[in-house]
Amino acid sequence: MFRFLYIFLIGFCCFLSFVSCYAESDVKNHVQEVINSSTITRVQKPLIVHSDRKTLEYFIEHVEEIIKHGRDFKKGELLLEPKGNGRYGIQIPSKNITGEFALMEQTLDKATYMGQGNARSFLSFSGTIVLQVNYTTEHDEKGNYEDVRTAVYLKFDNAFFAILTRAVSPILIPKLDKLIAQFSNKTKNVIESAYTNKEWTQR
Repeated sequence: MFRFLYIFLIGFCCFLSFVSCYAESDVKNHVQEVINSSTITRVQKPLIVHSDRKTLEYFIEHVEEIIKHGRDFKKGELLLEPKGNGRYGIQIPSKNITGEFALMEQTLDKATYMGQGNARSFLSFSGTIVLQVNYTTEHDEKGNYEDVRTAVYLKFDNAFFAILTRAVSPILIPKLDKLIAQFSNKTKNVIESAYTNKEWTQR
């Protein structure tokens, strides 16, 4: 059982999923409810991305381009289907994960995604995730860069699995943090390469 819980958590924490449409006020309330009652909360270490803000925000608004540009992402590892208005269908075949996710809100220096999805094995798991990305422009010897800080909030729909997950969190959390960091570094590499080569301007 722990193995399938682990697979489910990896999929959600690394790759986002989608929630059904709500009125704007309901969306904000639902985002805050997930944050306040999350089963797992992970706040990642700041990530330095040598890029300008325009390039970074392009990829925030066009998540599918990360997969297209990312040579580190294996073919078929993650399938995204753009549905317009910042919404995407998602499949992770190797993990039997399906769902949808959306860019719910974007302000001057912050983006919030929310999603819902399912993982299937001999058991089925479902849950909601909120990903918040905060970024500020800083400067070092190489020039300007974006200081990116992310927080992940995951809430299971089933209270039993939430309790079980908390019980095994000392085992799960280090593995999840490692995998989230790997995914973040892949994304960082895509954005920096695109910025250097101005690849995204050709889209």
